[in-house]
Amino acid sequence: MDPPGPLPEKSHSPSEARHGGQGRGRGAGVARSGRPRGLPKLLAINALVCGVEIVSSAAFTYIPPLLLKAGYTETVMTIILGVAPFLDMMTVPLLAEWSDRCMSVLGRRRPFIMSLATVLLFSLILIPYGQIITSIVSGEHSGKMNMIILALGVILLDYSYQALFNPCEALLSDLMASAPEWEQTQGFTVYSASISLGCILGYLIVSIDWLSVGLLIGSQEQTAFTVIFIMFLPCMFLTLVFAREKPLKRALVLSVHPKEGELLRKDLASEKELLLAKKLDPVATVEEGVTMLDLTQDGTAIVKDHPSDGGYESGSSETDETAPLTLSSSEMLKWRYHRLIHQIQRLPKITIQRLINGCLRFLWKIMKILVFLPYQIIRLPMGTWHKVSSAPTVLRRLFLAELFGWMGFMCHNMFFTDFVGQYMYGGLPDAQEHTQLAVLYDEGVRMGSWGLFLHSLTACLYAFFIQQHIVRLLGHRAVFIGGLFIFAITMAATIAAPTVPFLNVVTALSGVGFAALTSTPNMLVTLYNSDRQMYMWDGNHSEFGEEQGLGTDVAVLDTAYFLAQIILSVFMGPLVDLTGSALPYMVVSALTGSVAVYCGTRVVFNDHHLKQLRAGGF
Repeated sequence: MDPPGPLPEKSHSPSEARHGGQGRGRGAGVARSGRPRGLPKLLAINALVCGVEIVSSAAFTYIPPLLLKAGYTETVMTIILGVAPFLDMMTVPLLAEWSDRCMSVLGRRRPFIMSLATVLLFSLILIPYGQIITSIVSGEHSGKMNMIILALGVILLDYSYQALFNPCEALLSDLMASAPEWEQTQGFTVYSASISLGCILGYLIVSIDWLSVGLLIGSQEQTAFTVIFIMFLPCMFLTLVFAREKPLKRALVLSVHPKEGELLRKDLASEKELLLAKKLDPVATVEEGVTMLDLTQDGTAIVKDHPSDGGYESGSSETDETAPLTLSSSEMLKWRYHRLIHQIQRLPKITIQRLINGCLRFLWKIMKILVFLPYQIIRLPMGTWHKVSSAPTVLRRLFLAELFGWMGFMCHNMFFTDFVGQYMYGGLPDAQEHTQLAVLYDEGVRMGSWGLFLHSLTACLYAFFIQQHIVRLLGHRAVFIGGLFIFAITMAATIAAPTVPFLNVVTALSGVGFAALTSTPNMLVTLYNSDRQMYMWDGNHSEFGEEQGLGTDVAVLDTAYFLAQIILSVFMGPLVDLTGSALPYMVVSALTGSVAVYCGTRVVFNDHHLKQLRAGGF
């Protein structure tokens, strides 16, 4: 048991939750800072995570059998499943940096959520209806074309659903950044429970025999994909509607260079503003109480937000003496009107210049992509190593625990149905349809789906009703390490499972570890961001000395998720082909789960651990 240590003043940490009467006047609704209050709001904001898990759980139950039935070998199948994590690892950190600085009126996270969700919906059409699309395009059924479309749909689905987690996690962390400890615990518990609820619904969809229900639309797979497509839409809209982000503000720096052209005057209210205008631009011409704004230059500058402000209250961290002056809404509108009139007079010249410059920039970007893509692919391992090794120590340790933890869980969740169908039932995925081996394999896949359903049900119930009480008694460290330990034990029991009912029981118990792995790391990232100077004292800064944003820190953990899949895709396929059995899936899950337990014991959970770490004793 590891009792919580005291936290620094003015830091809102999720490290040790105290639920109950610590909040004064906490009603339903949304606070001024934009964070949610009340369980319904949290459920709505986490609805997209639930929808994503519905898609991934249901789709990836069918995807390995679909790829094998289409004619791919185990090795090629795992390589296809490793392409999307490879692309995610290259692009998600970049998308995270963009989202930290996004100036959209929708906020920082929602534009990326909408784009990735569109790709995901497209892939849900591509995978089940690939044969129909092939027939429409080519006019005839082509097995090779169907394999290509299926592989493309799988890659798009795998890429979009994994990339969606970064803005979703960053969105929740933004909302929880200024929340009290008990509310942070509640928020991330709802997040973990939403993931588990999505898994429950997803595995339930694939466990149902739609023919016997009488709702069959085409094949069993096409029916399941149609259902998850319909269920994903309301989940997406709920999050987009209830997560009311505030866009980053734009401030106008008063720059006064008298030149030829039309000028707009802004009256300065005080002598202090007059002195500030001179300080902002020493060569400015300032008359008494009047500053001249040049319309021939765009004087608008972005005020960078503090990395821990969540993007909901954006502003400058400078003092009153050095902060740039800002115009009110009416004054900004007036300035923009005069600038628009001035630009209209120069419209032909500006349009031609911008068109030429835009085309040249686009062509240059295409050239860079074509020329540097092979270099980026070769450089990716070194870039990943540099990103992880240069991360703060606390983030690096959490990264290792996540890496081995996700290797164990993904090896179990993605290949469990294939394991049951081949190892427990003795079926073959590439057997001819309606033969005994094909029927046994399909029956094993359905039974494995019920096992994963129980796994997710346990995770959901544990996260909703039990985990918070154990956190109050033992702390987050005991919950995290204990969950990973239970998972490692259940995976070892899966290897020696004598019967299918026993297999489903131990699979259900492994949900405890899944709940811990999906809630604790995000809470720890929020804790580390509550006082970056203390927890991330050895972290590198980006250009111009600016600190990284929370989205960038979440992307480091996402790298562990992607890297885990890449490692599995490289080694698991050849290992299964070499042994001729699906048993190595569960063996690797047990081994990596055990390593995750050890790495979890070295994760920093509070400032007491941090003091020991900095003293060299942890």
